[in-house]
This record gives sequence, structure tokens and C-alpha cells, in this order.
Amino acid sequence: MWQAGPLAFAAPWLLLALPALPVLWWLLRVSPPAPKSQTFPALRLLQDLPPTEETPHRTPWWLLLLRLVAAALLIVGLARPVWQPQSGGGGTGPLLVAIDDGWAAAPDWPARTAAAVAALDAAGREGRRV
Repeated sequence: MWQAGPLAFAAPWLLLALPALPVLWWLLRVSPPAPKSQTFPALRLLQDLPPTEETPHRTPWWLLLLRLVAAALLIVGLARPVWQPQSGGGGTGPLLVAIDDGWAAAPDWPARTAAAVAALDAAGREGRRV
């Protein structure tokens, strides 16, 4: 876990995607080439009609900014930020230990029970200090 002040990231390697945002900006600014228009003789009657829909030449700056901010927030969110992480349980109330005893827990059952016993022992020691 990488920590920067009160904020820590559980997957800090995902933050390496943030410098790629200028590349995304460049890709979003590139617009596809205009399609070639071919006149079809039967459509000459419709040629003088005004177009009902026009496509802008470039993406508006506010939409581009919104997309880049959304991409940056997605990258930071995938890095799993944790506000003020604590190493221990840190609680002062009762301790609840829930253990999954299904068949999927069988391969690491000794490790699960050892972790539960260690958590109970730590809570017992802290409880005796009070």
C-alpha cells in the first residue's frame, strides 16, 4: 500500500495510467474525415432542402474536459484509495469474527483459523489493558 499523506492507494501501479491522459486527449480531439458525398440522380429533388442536423468539426472543449476528468477519476478509483488507513483494527468496541466455512475455504483453512485466533488474542490483550 502506497501512502501520500492521509490518502493511501491499495493498487498504486494503476496511477501510472495518469500520464497517458494527454494521449487520450489527442485521440478525442482527432475527428474522423468527412464522408465523401455522391449525388444520386433520384435525390436531386432533396438537394435544396436545408440539413436538419450538423456535426461539429471538433469536440467542444467542455465535453473534452469532462471526458478527461472522468477518465482521471476512473483511474484514481481503480487504484483503490483509502482515507487514513490504519494498520490494526483500531476499534474499541466488541470484536466480531465471521469465518466462511464453505468448501471454497478448505484450501487455506489453517491460515483462516490462525488469523481468527490471532485477532481474538489481540482483542483480548487490548481488552485486558483497559
